[in-house]
Order: sequence, then structure tokens, then C-alpha cells
Amino acid sequence: MAIYTFVVNEFATNCYIYKDKSSQSAVIIDPGGETQQIVKFVKKNNLKIEKIVLTHCHYDHIKDLEKILDFFPVEVIVYEDEYEQVIDNEKNLSLFLSGKECILNPQNIKWYKVKDNEEFLCGEQKIKVIHTPGHTKGSISLYIENECLFTGDTLFCGSIGRTDLPTGDIDQMDTSIQKIFSLFPENLKFFPGHNNPCVLKKEKLHNPFVKI
Repeated sequence: MAIYTFVVNEFATNCYIYKDKSSQSAVIIDPGGETQQIVKFVKKNNLKIEKIVLTHCHYDHIKDLEKILDFFPVEVIVYEDEYEQVIDNEKNLSLFLSGKECILNPQNIKWYKVKDNEEFLCGEQKIKVIHTPGHTKGSISLYIENECLFTGDTLFCGSIGRTDLPTGDIDQMDTSIQKIFSLFPENLKFFPGHNNPCVLKKEKLHNPFVKI
């Protein structure tokens, strides 16, 4: 397993590159900034970017989407119910967080709208989409079997995502947290949208927001 983390923008968002262990194929998860640094890293390590994945619509996770696409014109994976929020400058919080619109030209982007439990490939590695709404209605987590889970802004180390923003829902968040802990082994390492990675077992024992 090869995971590279870039802490980007003023909101300290985690942008990840996940690389297939058997090839140079890779995906970029949540391109929220530092495009030049990411491009330099990709070229230096001779990676082949196959897809870009958005865990949810918020500005701090999509800020540099079009900049990244200028270098890697690949498919952009987004949950089917999240697409409209990605291109809506009120719901993606670009005006709220930055005071300016996040300019996306959706016609110039190759969107791949996914469903719950759908799988896509990074090289030979299957990545499974897990619908985990609550932070937003189309938030997703990404599961790589026997390796890791990317949780976006659903589950953090010691906390969970906010539910008071557009399309957020506390009941859906509770259901999503239960879903994560019921589906995956306790020793699974997860990589959140902010702050450090952690292990599910530790969260089950010590995260005050996890009530399972």
C-alpha cells in the first residue's frame, strides 16, 4: 500500500494520492490545493493518475479541481447525489469559506457519478465506494480491501464531521458512523479529510461521538 498525504489550503485539508501496489497507477483524492506541489510529486515518482475522486462537495476539498485537471485530464468520480452540490457555489461553501466562487465548467469535466457499493479500478486494485451521508447528503468513503479506508469528513480521529452545513443531517451521520463500524474490521486504518489517520478500534473505544 502506498498513500501520500498533502496538507493543503488554509483549512488544512488532506489531499491524498493512493497508488496501486502492483503498478504506477494512482488516484488523487480531494484536490483542495497545492497543485504545483502535487504535479511535481507525480512527475518525480512517475505516477500515472487514472482518476480524481471527490469525497464530498465542499470548497476545501475541490478548490483546485480544474487546476489538477489541466495536468491530468481524467475522470472525476463523485457520488450521484453530490454532483449538484459540487457545482453549486452556495452548497459547496466557496462563497462562505473564501468569499469568492469556485469556478467550475462542468461541461469540460468527465464526470463519473457512482452509487453505493460501486467499485472502480486503480490499476489492478479495486476501490469500493461506501455512501456515508451526514456531513453532506452525497458524502462517500473509499474502501481498499485489507488495506485502508478514506473517510472524507465523515469520521475523524477523535471526532466526526459537522452536520450543520447545507445537506448535512445528524441522523444520517449517526447511521453512517454505525455503517462504518459494522462493515469494516476494527484493525482497519482510516485516513480522514483533516488531521491524522487512525484505527477504527481506537475510535470505537475513545471517540466521544461514536456510540456503538
